[in-house]
Amino acid sequence: MVRRMLLMSAPIAIAIAVGATFAGAAQAETHLTYGSTLPAPHLAHHAALEPFFERVSDATDGAVTWEIMPGGTMGGVKEVVQMLRDNVTDSGLILDLFTRRELPVTSTVSDLITLPDDFIVYGAAANEFQLIACPECVAERSEQNIVGLAYYGPDPYRLMCRDQTRTYADLQNKKTRATGRLGVLMQEFGATTVTIPSSEVYESLQRGQADCTAASTAWLDSYNLKDVVETVIDLPMGSYFNANIMSMNAEVYHGLSESERAAINENLAGLVVDVMLAYKKEGDAGLDNAVASGVELVQPDERLLTALAAFRKGEVENTIATAEAAGVKNARKMVETYLSLVEKWRAILSEIGVDDREAFVAALNREVFSKAKF
Repeated sequence: MVRRMLLMSAPIAIAIAVGATFAGAAQAETHLTYGSTLPAPHLAHHAALEPFFERVSDATDGAVTWEIMPGGTMGGVKEVVQMLRDNVTDSGLILDLFTRRELPVTSTVSDLITLPDDFIVYGAAANEFQLIACPECVAERSEQNIVGLAYYGPDPYRLMCRDQTRTYADLQNKKTRATGRLGVLMQEFGATTVTIPSSEVYESLQRGQADCTAASTAWLDSYNLKDVVETVIDLPMGSYFNANIMSMNAEVYHGLSESERAAINENLAGLVVDVMLAYKKEGDAGLDNAVASGVELVQPDERLLTALAAFRKGEVENTIATAEAAGVKNARKMVETYLSLVEKWRAILSEIGVDDREAFVAALNREVFSKAKF
């Protein structure tokens, strides 16, 4: 919930005391909450959100501040839309794989989760799609009293197992944590899908509730999975590129002053770039650290490669059919629009390079955030 305080500057007290004719200005301070289902030490917090909040605070001379409420303390992944709609929290992270009932249009392209060959390209395209190219998505969030502000994707998911699972044959009937179409892919691999929140993945592997998980390699450090897995199969299986890292209660957002909203909007591109580059850096480091600590990096066998390629061939049509069955209008056009934006951003990032933060931020501002109507 928003908390506003009126801060009186020191010169006021001095002026009153000495009978001076001037008074200091009063400054309203707005303290906002951010509800996150991610654990407190997660890279999205320390590498992206906290610097973003600091930049906004600096730009508003301390008038707008944030507090992260981590670990699902404000509610779980399935409750986040209600939390934001009802202003239980002012802002937060929406993972629409878990909120399809409330956000069927917004979540349409999320079913393409196994396709990304470059998670940064797909994540950049998601911002342009969700904020500009899909007015139906904007309207749907508005109906939920939510303003979506920024999107990202983590580094590619790989299979990580608590035992010596190495091949397609080894995966048969293994309890494997995965969500959405990744879960269906695991079934195509012969595994048994189990649904476990990311916040519980460490314990589930440790206790044997899951044998394997499909996860970002950054999780090897951020969730300490390197301590409970023995093998990582080096088969990138896609990325959930449609994660809404910054969403706000609409009344809270529009209740801020024009300059305060501008301070937020002008720093969104930096938030997007920071979180994805952090995943790139920490994903690589997490895998290196895991291997150094004794986790074995295993090359996929031919049956895994063949099964993944076959599965991907039908994913565009499956995504369209699933959306149409859920009542989403113009699903084919939406999917085709998003995929065209993927190619647009592939070309942009090929030219500027993903590691040039300032150029990447400038491109996002030019193509997306300067044009978005929040």
